[in-house]
Amino acid sequence: MTGAARADEILVGDVLALDHAGTRAEALAVAGGRVLAIGSRQAVLETRGPDTVVRDFPGCTLIPGFNDTHAHMDAIGARLVRPSLEGARSIAEVQDRIRALAQRTPKGEWIATMPVGTPPYYFDAPATLAEGRLPNRHELDAAAPDHPVYIPSPGGYWGEPPCHAALNSRALQLNGIDRHTRPTSPATVMETDAQGEPTGVFVEKGYVNLLEPDLLPAVPRFTYEQRRDGIVRAMALYHQAGTTSIYEGHGSAPDVIAAYRELRERGDLSMRTSLVVSPRWRSLEDAEAAMRDWSPLLRGRGIGDEWLRVSGFFIAHGGDPNVATVQAKDLLHVSWSGFTQQANVTERFEALCMLAGRHDLRVHTIVSDKLETVAPVITRLAQHFPIGKRRWVLEHISRATPEGLRAIREAGVPVTLIPGQYLWKHGTPFMNFAEDELDHLSPARQLHEMGVPVSAGTDAVPYNPLFCLWAMTTRKERRTGRVMGKGGLVSNEVGLRLLTRAGAYLSFEEDVKGQLVPGHYADIAVLAGDPLALQGDALLDLQCRATMVGGRWVHGVAA
Repeated sequence: MTGAARADEILVGDVLALDHAGTRAEALAVAGGRVLAIGSRQAVLETRGPDTVVRDFPGCTLIPGFNDTHAHMDAIGARLVRPSLEGARSIAEVQDRIRALAQRTPKGEWIATMPVGTPPYYFDAPATLAEGRLPNRHELDAAAPDHPVYIPSPGGYWGEPPCHAALNSRALQLNGIDRHTRPTSPATVMETDAQGEPTGVFVEKGYVNLLEPDLLPAVPRFTYEQRRDGIVRAMALYHQAGTTSIYEGHGSAPDVIAAYRELRERGDLSMRTSLVVSPRWRSLEDAEAAMRDWSPLLRGRGIGDEWLRVSGFFIAHGGDPNVATVQAKDLLHVSWSGFTQQANVTERFEALCMLAGRHDLRVHTIVSDKLETVAPVITRLAQHFPIGKRRWVLEHISRATPEGLRAIREAGVPVTLIPGQYLWKHGTPFMNFAEDELDHLSPARQLHEMGVPVSAGTDAVPYNPLFCLWAMTTRKERRTGRVMGKGGLVSNEVGLRLLTRAGAYLSFEEDVKGQLVPGHYADIAVLAGDPLALQGDALLDLQCRATMVGGRWVHGVAA
């Protein structure tokens, strides 16, 4: 091979290319951050040069790195900032944790912790304490009389409603909360004692966190530096799970985008990242001005490079109108989520989408169980604009029908699904559906067989894509173990493709990412076993041994 390119590294193991031919090989070569060759061990070793490193991964399977197309990586980063109450099993133990924090916190400064309960979901948080409730204001006062104390709720999407929060007396006072306080949304409940005074405990019965933007303006917000540093910490966790690319279609607030940009500029971004703008407009006029001013940068593929790209806007459909009312109080508040909450009735949603279409901007929206309402809008939009070619994205589809899926196919728009959310975590609302309806819950199989560009994301519930693969291939609900529609089961191979190569289409990278073929990025996850051979719950035990992004090891192998 005189004059031929020489490999920087040669990786030996069971290579699963996930190309059109379904190629399996014994080794692959990496050069210049891309796949140089793939084939038999002997053939690939011919690319070895004097400085080539050869690594053997016996018993392991090398696959394209996972592309999490609904990752919320920055949200996981924000959850790593505040001190944990994990392991506290009584109010006394919570008080001990707060008391210890008070001892090292200057008087008068806020003590804001993580929620009560067991991470990562904090399901049934009050029940994890011996008293079956959160500490009240007086119990928190006893632990930290000289500090405002705030124990937040995780929120319904992170955990499961109802969710509980607690504040001490100083925290209530700083936020102006007294017996006359009334939350904007009926989904937020302020508990009171026999005299009508607030106990300091709040219950959020909805899925969206409304307590902070509605009633707690004095609670410290996450700083830019905390978000930036949280992203770095979360990025390491995602790499440990084999994730090499993320797509944040739910939208990112400006300071979150700025944090990613800083990491890219200083060379600390090792995750290929595609972002969508989470807008802060208040009216259609604001929206049109924003689209007009930003369309030169955000239209089409947007701006950026192979490591960080920003394109289009997230526009919400539906939602509790109280969400919009509360968010309007403080548009800068994005809490754990990292994006601005929206609520748009169908007519307003369509009007916003029409504006985006006129400005050649991509739209990303969450469908949830409203496909039958969204599908006609998408059909009408497709008559005006080439939304399929522009790669508008429908996300988070839960309930679906054959008619709604056909409308998606005819419009030519890609879809992202969150199997872990609707099949495992929040399957309860769908438990009484008929079996054929359950078959179309999170309809990965149907969309794949119809030829619709469909990918899967974790939604950070959890962020391990192998758990998402398990959810797609078993469709087990977490409380009962019930299979949520046998007609929706996908094969391991289809599920794996949806978690790796399929997501490249959303960021216009299908020609360079998602397959282990020559010329594609050397983004590789090294799994401890064969994800196509393991069945059922055995997938939950599969581990990622090492992860490479662009020819650089980011997990499992020393640099």
